[in-house]
Amino acid sequence: MTKLAILSDIHSNFEALQSVLVDIDAQGPDEIYCLGDVVGYGPQPQECCDLLRTREMVILQGNHEQGLINIHNLTRFNQPARDALRRTREMISEETYQWLVSHPKSATAHDCRFVHGTPPDSVNEYIWNYEESMDEVFSRYQEGVCFVGHTHDLMRFTSKDGQASAKLALPEGETLLDPGLRHLLNVGAVGQPRDGDPRAKYALFDTDSRILTLRFVSYDIEKTVRLIRSHGLHRAFADRLW
Repeated sequence: MTKLAILSDIHSNFEALQSVLVDIDAQGPDEIYCLGDVVGYGPQPQECCDLLRTREMVILQGNHEQGLINIHNLTRFNQPARDALRRTREMISEETYQWLVSHPKSATAHDCRFVHGTPPDSVNEYIWNYEESMDEVFSRYQEGVCFVGHTHDLMRFTSKDGQASAKLALPEGETLLDPGLRHLLNVGAVGQPRDGDPRAKYALFDTDSRILTLRFVSYDIEKTVRLIRSHGLHRAFADRLW
C-alpha cells in the first residue's frame, strides 16, 4: 500500500501551510506532492518556501512560479496579481527564487500524473476551459489518475472508452475511485480556497484501495488577513480567505 498526500496553491499563506502539514503528518503518507503556486497573493512567501525545503516532497511549478520567471511580462495576470508577484520577488531571497523556478512542471508515479494546470504539463491552462471537451484532455495523458490544481476549486471528471463525464462533485471525506474508469481530480487550494469553504484543502490517495480522502483543515485566517493588509497587498486577497 502507498498513501499519497497531494496539495496545491499554497499562495504564501504560511498559517494554512503549517496547519495542513501538521494534519498530513498525522495521516502518515508515504509520499507528498505539491502541485505548484507556492507563492503569489499572500504575505509570507519566504516562510512558506523555507518550511517546504525542510520536507521531503515532490514540488512542481505553477503559473505563479512561471510568473516570477517572466516578471517583466505578466500579461497572463490581472493587475493585483502582477503587483503581488513583484512584491513576492522582493520578499524572497535569490536562493529561494532559484529553488522555486528549478522545479519540474509535471511528475508521474503509481499510475498517477501530477500537474498544476492541465495535463500533460501546462501550468497556465484551466480545466474549466475544457469542460465541454474533456475527452481531448484525457487523451493527453496515459495514467489512470491525474491530479491538478490552479482553479482553487474542488472538482473531478471521469472517462471510459474515450468518453468523459460532466463535472462531478468532490466532497469532503472519502471517495472510491472506480478502477474501471480514468479520473482527473482537482484537489482544491491550501492557501486561497474558492469553493465556498474557507478551510485549507488537500487530498490523500491510497493507491491500493483507490480511496481518495479530501481533508479540510482549519487555520488562523485572521492572522493571514492582517498580514496581507499590513504588507500592502490587494484587499481582495484577504477578503477571499473568508
